[in-house]
Amino acid sequence: MISCKLTGSKGKPIKAHIIPKAFYELPSQEEGSCKLLSNTPDTFPKKVPVGIYDSTIVTQEGEDLFDAWDNYATHLLLNENMELENISRNGRIVGWNLENYDYHLLKLFSLSILWRAHASSHQAFKKVKLGPHELPIRNLLLNNDAGSPDQYSVIISRWIDDGFGPVFMDPFAEKYDGINFYRVYCGMYVFSIKVDSRLTRGPFRDMQLIPERSLTIIARHLRNSKEWPLMQKIARENAF
Repeated sequence: MISCKLTGSKGKPIKAHIIPKAFYELPSQEEGSCKLLSNTPDTFPKKVPVGIYDSTIVTQEGEDLFDAWDNYATHLLLNENMELENISRNGRIVGWNLENYDYHLLKLFSLSILWRAHASSHQAFKKVKLGPHELPIRNLLLNNDAGSPDQYSVIISRWIDDGFGPVFMDPFAEKYDGINFYRVYCGMYVFSIKVDSRLTRGPFRDMQLIPERSLTIIARHLRNSKEWPLMQKIARENAF
C-alpha cells in the first residue's frame, strides 16, 4: 500500500509510466531490447523494453486521471495521418501548424508528464524539482483544469530528421529569454513547460498552446541541436 502522490488516497501501487510507452516506439522483441542512455554522470545503460515506469507515484485512482490525457496525446501526436501544414522559411521547414486540436487535453497531458517526472523516484528524472510550483500544478491536474495559456505555458517541438528513433534524455531546467522552463523528451517530441509566473517572451509566446488557435509545433533538426554532440558522447562512452 502507498499514499498516492497525486490524490493522497491509500491503495495498491501502480506501475505508472512517466511518459506513455507509445512514445518510445520500441522495436519488437525479436529485434532486441532498447537501452536507456542517460546524460546523468555515473549512470549506466539499462534495458527499457516498455519504457520507464515507477511504482512509487500513484494508485489506480491517480492513474485513472492520466488516462484521458495520455490517450489523447498519443492519438494526436503519433497519428501518421495528422493533417499538419508546413511552415517554411527560405525553402526550409521550420515548423508545422495543426488547425484543430483540444487545448484542454493536450495542456493537461503536458503538465502531467512534468508532474510525474517531479514525483518519480527514478534516477532519470532527478533533475526535475518543481518546488513551490508542484502544488499548483497538482491542483490543476486534480481539478481537470488546464489553466490559461500563460499559466505553465507549453511549447512543443518535433524532431524533423529521418533515420532516427525516439530521443529520450533526462529532462532538465533551462531558460528562454530569462524565463524558467523544463524540457521533457517524449520520443519524436520535446515539451518545454514554463515554471515561472512571468509571461513567456519573444516569439515563444506566439508558439505556446493557446485555446481556439491552431497548434504550432517547432521543427528541430537533431544534427544541428545541442543534444546531438551530447548523444554522440553518451553513445561512445557506453559503446562497450
